[in-house]
Amino acid sequence: MRVPATLRARCGAAAARSIPNLPDENFSHKVNRKMYRAGMCSILSQLAREERLKLVESFSVEAPKTKLLAQKLKKMGLDSALVITDDLDQNLLLSSRNLVNVRVLDVNHADPVSLIQFDNVILTKKAMARFEEILK
Repeated sequence: MRVPATLRARCGAAAARSIPNLPDENFSHKVNRKMYRAGMCSILSQLAREERLKLVESFSVEAPKTKLLAQKLKKMGLDSALVITDDLDQNLLLSSRNLVNVRVLDVNHADPVSLIQFDNVILTKKAMARFEEILK
Protein backbone atom coordinates (compact mmCIF):
# COMPACT_ATOMS: atom_id res chain seq x y z
CA MET A 1 0.00 0.00 0.00
CA ARG A 2 1.48 3.30 -1.15
CA VAL A 3 1.13 6.47 1.03
CA PRO A 4 0.97 9.84 -0.79
CA ALA A 5 4.16 11.80 -0.49
CA THR A 6 2.83 15.27 0.24
CA LEU A 7 0.77 16.56 3.12
CA ARG A 8 -1.56 18.38 0.73
CA ALA A 9 -2.54 15.13 -0.95
CA ARG A 10 -3.17 13.46 2.43
CA CYS A 11 -5.43 16.31 3.58
CA GLY A 12 -7.38 16.42 0.34
CA ALA A 13 -6.74 20.14 -0.15
CA ALA A 14 -5.81 19.70 -3.79
CA ALA A 15 -9.16 18.13 -4.58
CA ALA A 16 -11.05 20.85 -2.74
CA ARG A 17 -9.11 23.59 -4.50
CA SER A 18 -9.83 22.21 -7.97
CA ILE A 19 -13.62 22.48 -7.50
CA PRO A 20 -14.81 26.06 -8.18
CA ASN A 21 -17.41 27.92 -6.14
CA LEU A 22 -21.03 27.52 -7.11
CA PRO A 23 -22.47 30.50 -9.01
CA ASP A 24 -25.45 30.75 -6.66
CA GLU A 25 -23.33 30.92 -3.51
CA ASN A 26 -24.19 33.94 -1.38
CA PHE A 27 -21.33 35.68 0.45
CA SER A 28 -23.33 38.64 1.79
CA HIS A 29 -23.39 39.45 5.47
CA LYS A 30 -26.22 40.85 7.51
CA VAL A 31 -25.54 44.36 8.77
CA ASN A 32 -27.09 45.28 12.09
CA ARG A 33 -29.73 48.01 12.05
CA LYS A 34 -27.72 50.36 14.30
CA MET A 35 -24.61 49.97 12.16
CA TYR A 36 -26.63 50.54 8.95
CA ARG A 37 -28.16 53.73 10.35
CA ALA A 38 -24.80 55.00 11.58
CA GLY A 39 -23.27 54.28 8.18
CA MET A 40 -26.04 56.14 6.35
CA CYS A 41 -25.68 59.13 8.70
CA SER A 42 -21.91 59.28 8.26
CA ILE A 43 -22.18 59.00 4.46
CA LEU A 44 -24.76 61.81 4.33
CA SER A 45 -22.67 64.06 6.57
CA GLN A 46 -19.54 63.35 4.51
CA LEU A 47 -21.44 64.24 1.33
CA ALA A 48 -22.53 67.50 2.96
CA ARG A 49 -18.95 68.30 4.04
CA GLU A 50 -17.69 67.70 0.51
CA GLU A 51 -20.57 69.82 -0.88
CA ARG A 52 -21.81 66.90 -2.97
CA LEU A 53 -25.24 66.95 -1.31
CA LYS A 54 -27.72 69.37 -2.87
CA LEU A 55 -30.91 70.14 -0.94
CA VAL A 56 -33.82 71.40 -3.06
CA GLU A 57 -37.43 72.29 -2.28
CA SER A 58 -38.81 69.96 -4.95
CA PHE A 59 -37.44 68.20 -8.00
CA SER A 60 -39.70 67.34 -10.92
CA VAL A 61 -40.04 67.69 -14.67
CA GLU A 62 -43.14 68.82 -16.53
CA ALA A 63 -43.17 66.01 -19.09
CA PRO A 64 -41.51 62.58 -19.28
CA LYS A 65 -38.71 63.79 -21.56
CA THR A 66 -35.08 62.85 -21.05
CA LYS A 67 -33.99 66.10 -22.66
CA LEU A 68 -35.81 68.18 -20.02
CA LEU A 69 -34.12 66.33 -17.15
CA ALA A 70 -30.70 66.54 -18.83
CA GLN A 71 -31.12 70.30 -19.29
CA LYS A 72 -32.23 70.73 -15.68
CA LEU A 73 -29.17 68.85 -14.39
CA LYS A 74 -26.86 70.75 -16.74
CA LYS A 75 -28.30 74.03 -15.44
CA MET A 76 -27.44 72.89 -11.91
CA GLY A 77 -23.91 72.03 -13.13
CA LEU A 78 -24.20 68.28 -12.50
CA ASP A 79 -23.03 65.43 -14.72
CA SER A 80 -23.70 62.44 -12.49
CA ALA A 81 -26.48 62.59 -9.90
CA LEU A 82 -28.60 60.48 -7.61
CA VAL A 83 -32.01 62.05 -7.07
CA ILE A 84 -33.79 61.05 -3.85
CA THR A 85 -37.40 62.16 -3.46
CA ASP A 86 -40.07 61.48 -0.88
CA ASP A 87 -42.43 60.05 -3.50
CA LEU A 88 -41.57 58.92 -7.01
CA ASP A 89 -42.90 61.23 -9.70
CA GLN A 90 -43.78 59.22 -12.81
CA ASN A 91 -42.45 61.93 -15.16
CA LEU A 92 -39.14 62.08 -13.30
CA LEU A 93 -38.78 58.32 -13.28
CA LEU A 94 -39.53 57.97 -16.99
CA SER A 95 -37.25 60.84 -18.00
CA SER A 96 -34.29 59.43 -16.03
CA ARG A 97 -34.41 55.90 -17.45
CA ASN A 98 -32.35 56.73 -20.52
CA LEU A 99 -29.63 58.69 -18.70
CA VAL A 100 -26.73 56.44 -17.71
CA ASN A 101 -25.32 58.56 -14.89
CA VAL A 102 -28.64 59.59 -13.31
CA ARG A 103 -30.70 57.47 -10.95
CA VAL A 104 -33.97 58.34 -9.21
CA LEU A 105 -34.90 56.67 -5.91
CA ASP A 106 -37.39 57.23 -3.15
CA VAL A 107 -36.19 57.51 0.45
CA ASN A 108 -37.08 53.93 1.35
CA HIS A 109 -34.88 52.49 -1.42
CA ALA A 110 -31.81 54.66 -0.84
CA ASP A 111 -28.80 52.58 0.19
CA PRO A 112 -25.16 53.33 1.08
CA VAL A 113 -23.78 51.93 -2.18
CA SER A 114 -25.96 54.26 -4.28
CA LEU A 115 -25.01 57.26 -2.13
CA ILE A 116 -21.31 56.59 -2.64
CA GLN A 117 -21.58 55.58 -6.30
CA PHE A 118 -22.73 58.96 -7.64
CA ASP A 119 -20.76 62.21 -7.67
CA ASN A 120 -23.71 64.30 -6.47
CA VAL A 121 -26.87 63.59 -4.50
CA ILE A 122 -29.96 65.74 -4.95
CA LEU A 123 -32.30 65.49 -1.98
CA THR A 124 -35.71 67.13 -1.58
CA LYS A 125 -36.59 68.73 1.74
CA LYS A 126 -39.42 66.27 2.37
CA ALA A 127 -37.03 63.41 1.65
CA MET A 128 -34.53 64.86 4.12
CA ALA A 129 -37.22 65.01 6.80
CA ARG A 130 -38.12 61.39 6.03
CA PHE A 131 -34.41 60.41 6.24
CA GLU A 132 -34.17 62.03 9.67
CA GLU A 133 -37.26 60.11 10.77
CA ILE A 134 -35.94 56.79 9.46
CA LEU A 135 -32.39 57.19 10.79
CA LYS A 136 -33.35 58.15 14.36
